[in-house]
Amino acid sequence: MGIRDLPTKNNLIKLRNFINQSKEGHSLLEQKKIILQNELEKYKAQYNELKKNGENIISDAISALHIAIVDIGIDQLLDISTGIKTDNNIDIQYISVMGVEIPSVIYNEPKISVNYGLYNTTSSVDETIIKFNALKKYFIELSQLENIIYRLNQSIEKVQRRSNALSEIIIPRDEEIAKNIQNILEEAEREEFARLKVMKKRL
Repeated sequence: MGIRDLPTKNNLIKLRNFINQSKEGHSLLEQKKIILQNELEKYKAQYNELKKNGENIISDAISALHIAIVDIGIDQLLDISTGIKTDNNIDIQYISVMGVEIPSVIYNEPKISVNYGLYNTTSSVDETIIKFNALKKYFIELSQLENIIYRLNQSIEKVQRRSNALSEIIIPRDEEIAKNIQNILEEAEREEFARLKVMKKRL
């Protein structure tokens, strides 16, 4: 038996206050879980919509690539691809939603510039580059949503574990301790009352 379990009125008052705080904490955790679940559903809807549209983006890029290969050949297309500059115009910032760090990807889409000769090329090459830039933007947005969904799921699971610990373990345990202390104190009061009554009769 710990000090907090000793059957004293002071401990009973402290324990009841702690139980009330635990119940308030449980209520706040449940509210937080609902908010996070709503956010999760919102991002899942965005993810599903984006993925649905992405099927066309992927097929368009592949089709454009096949046409370019037919027009100028795979070797010529590979030579052109080596001359395309690496794009590092991606920045990641974070916003907090109920304590969960949500990534916000800022993609400054570069202007498409022709850095290859026009000789032995066709408009299909330009179209391929445009389509693959759109594909890149799609994958950036998709990966951002996947990361957000993962983070929200992890946070909801954590909140659920803490909420369950309070409602199923901590609060019932402390209520049982408080009940036992209350019973002991009431029994002690009855015994004291009976003792005083006997002493009064003797006097």
